[in-house]
Amino acid sequence: MLLVASSSTLLAQQRWSAGPRLGVNISSLYGKSSYYNAKVGLVAGGFVSYSSINHFGISADILYSQRGGKYDQPSDRSSHTQHLNYLEIPVVARYYLNLSGNFRPNLFIGPSLGILLNSKRTDSIYQGQAFPDAKTDEEFEPLDLGGTAGFQANFKVKNRQRFLIDARYTLGLTNVRTNPSPWLGNSTVSLTLGYSFGIGRNY
Repeated sequence: MLLVASSSTLLAQQRWSAGPRLGVNISSLYGKSSYYNAKVGLVAGGFVSYSSINHFGISADILYSQRGGKYDQPSDRSSHTQHLNYLEIPVVARYYLNLSGNFRPNLFIGPSLGILLNSKRTDSIYQGQAFPDAKTDEEFEPLDLGGTAGFQANFKVKNRQRFLIDARYTLGLTNVRTNPSPWLGNSTVSLTLGYSFGIGRNY
């Protein structure tokens, strides 16, 4: 009887939500020999989230994420913009600072997988000479594994609906280039707005 009662209580505590997310990436490529500066790109997609009656929750996103950076080496009179577009799948654990209420801020951390969709180099100049735009898919790895962490402000709008402001930093932990040298990794700050809808009977 205690087991059944505990199971019923657990089910009643489940809170599921899902919705869209849209924002901007401020990204670059870091490494020992990196001359890359930040570029701005789009990030958009959707998420699903679970939070229990206590402080903890978990969420997963599927996002179209524009990354890359602006290369500039004045001494060599060379520059270009590198575009790396990913299907990004972060899965994070969340810690809510309060148990309930109209405002539920939370901190989160977890792994993030990037699946390269396409890449392109534009505005290329090498030793003062301009070159046409070119696809660079063969120069970059198809997968990028990283970690992400950040803060989310969560505001109740109406019953079972919430407005979300999300700020996160994602650090790539693997070399994005097929050539092992020089080693380059993704570095991305993301600022997004989202809207969540409660789903399921026990939300």
